Amino acid sequence: MLIGGAGVAGAAALAACSNATSAPHGTGDGTVATGAAPSSTAPSAATTTLATPGTTAWVAGAPASYVPHGAGTRKEVALTFHLSGDPTLVATLLDLLKGASVPATVMAVGTWITAHPALTRRVVAEGHELGNHTEHHLNMGSLSRSQVLAEIVDCGKALTPFIGGIGKWFRPSATVVPSQLILDEAGKAGYPVSLGYDVDSTDNTDPGSAVVLAKVKAGVKPGSIVSMHFGHAGTITAFPHVIAHLRSVGLTPVTVSTLLAP
Repeated sequence: MLIGGAGVAGAAALAACSNATSAPHGTGDGTVATGAAPSSTAPSAATTTLATPGTTAWVAGAPASYVPHGAGTRKEVALTFHLSGDPTLVATLLDLLKGASVPATVMAVGTWITAHPALTRRVVAEGHELGNHTEHHLNMGSLSRSQVLAEIVDCGKALTPFIGGIGKWFRPSATVVPSQLILDEAGKAGYPVSLGYDVDSTDNTDPGSAVVLAKVKAGVKPGSIVSMHFGHAGTITAFPHVIAHLRSVGLTPVTVSTLLAP
């Protein structure tokens, strides 16, 4: 089931990647992001009209729709990984994804991919899809309208050298359920979808691999979108067990594009 943006206009912003507060959030690699200067224009992709699966056609500039999971009509799940953190840990998790032949949807922090182009090119070369997880990984719920737009637009610009455009998917940082303001600005930036998730592995809190696995096992079902992270050792330890569980219950990991396809 795809949920339109109107249904979450009044929803409170929740914690994502780290507990949401009004202070800037770390990028996951030990640095702390600072405020971004607003950009005046969005990439040219915002002039196109796209169709979101299961909804009417999205009109360029219209608010994005919040989509936390797929329809559940096929025994597929999408593993989404927030991309930031220690490059060595990132490379190790990419090795595991490759060894398991698992495609992922990688929600990238713009400043991180700009700083680590070789690893970003590897993500794309190995068949994963890249999405927009904002430029500086700030608490999107605490930013002004112009700052929200700048965070989305600037990450789209960072993605363009690697994938030739801004990508299909946007996910706000430090926010699970996007506010109407975030949905409005995502649409202006060229994204028809604000991508959520219905399974939170909590791996970003470093609870231990057993907890990460338990969270996934407890929540995953056909159509699920799972939130996980690069840059955390517990994710690396848990990953083979997560994949083994998915396959044991007949669930196939796919990209978000495949999961949400008609």
